[in-house]
Amino acid sequence: MHKLTSLLLLFLLLFFSPRVTAQTNGDLGKGFFNNWSVSLSGGPNIFFGDIKEYKVLPALTPINELRYAGTFSINRQLSHVFMLRGQFFFGQLAGEKLKYKDGASCNQYFESDIFEINLNTTINFSNLFGKYNPKRFFFVYGTIGAGAADWITKKKDITTNEIIATDGSWSQINPHLVIPAGLGAYFTIKNKVNLGLEWTMRQLIIDRLDATVGGWPYDSYSMLAINLTYNFDKYTSNKLTTASPQKQIGPPPPQPLLAAEIAAEKAAEKQKAQAAKAQQAEFLKLPPPLPVQDTLKPAQQVLVPDTVASEENIADTLPVPAHLKGVSYRVQVFAFKEDTYSAEQIREKFKLSQEVFKENSGGWYRYTIGSFTDLNAAKKLMASLRTSKEIPDAFIAKYVNGKRATPAPPHTVKHLKYSKGKIYYHKPVHKK
Repeated sequence: MHKLTSLLLLFLLLFFSPRVTAQTNGDLGKGFFNNWSVSLSGGPNIFFGDIKEYKVLPALTPINELRYAGTFSINRQLSHVFMLRGQFFFGQLAGEKLKYKDGASCNQYFESDIFEINLNTTINFSNLFGKYNPKRFFFVYGTIGAGAADWITKKKDITTNEIIATDGSWSQINPHLVIPAGLGAYFTIKNKVNLGLEWTMRQLIIDRLDATVGGWPYDSYSMLAINLTYNFDKYTSNKLTTASPQKQIGPPPPQPLLAAEIAAEKAAEKQKAQAAKAQQAEFLKLPPPLPVQDTLKPAQQVLVPDTVASEENIADTLPVPAHLKGVSYRVQVFAFKEDTYSAEQIREKFKLSQEVFKENSGGWYRYTIGSFTDLNAAKKLMASLRTSKEIPDAFIAKYVNGKRATPAPPHTVKHLKYSKGKIYYHKPVHKK
């Protein structure tokens, strides 16, 4: 009983082992009903037990111990390594024994009809231990399973041919546990057909097949069979079909271009490139204060470092409101060397809600917003512009009686520098 339990556990472990991905002769189907096949096999069937003349080879005289059996299997490919088979086995067995071990005369033989149903799994060793090879046409496998077998046996006397003993009956089925295990090899002869050779030893857990008890603890029989398998829904991934000369399969191959067509295509591509350059030149806009946002490049702009102009050369083009007399503060958002942009364009560019003042001082056109007598209020506006309006270089300029003062406070002055036509700002340095 312990041996039977061990064999059943081994079978379950093999059956429920994780699937190992490797390639046989095509891709596996994705659905449950794909990867099915049927097999037919047949070959010599040899008995091993008490009534047998030789240990391994079958005797041919006076009774021929070489008999035959066949199987029919329905198979389900679980992976490229494991396949599950439901198998029906039917065949005949025979054995003879002329003398016992002590030399006494025996002169007995038996003949048996045996049938079996089993469930087994095959393990493709070529795919389990070999490398990926989609063109493999030969592979070796092992098999093990479990099933039920029954038989009808008649033991007779060789000289008189009289029946000595029997076991089994057609009228009453008495199944016995059988463990089939063996080795095999397959050759792929077509996409859907495999030809194989398989040897299996089928071990019974009983000593009654030859109608004789004693000597051998368990009877067994062995079959060497040629196997023919037909595969359903196998995919061909390695062979290409040849197109019929009468009918084109798929889109027609591309035709070579003439020299005139090639020249026309090149001319069209050149025109597209020129048009793209012209279109870019038409969309010149304001240069942003940061180089990463500066997309406006007016022609022939010359930028020089911003210097703090003296009050004598200040020419403010905007009138000074009467209520701003004295010291006031504005926030500068932009400065440019040429008189290219209006105050309204600057306001739209930076999406400002306040009015923008434009002035010319020190050779620069400067654009400011707000007018505060309180320096903290100007600082608050400057901080808001740096964060919400994304003008990180906004800074505070001091005005006296509506005109730019000289010099501006060190902590509020920002100096400009020029580099290849773009304006860059230094962040203000605040003294602690």
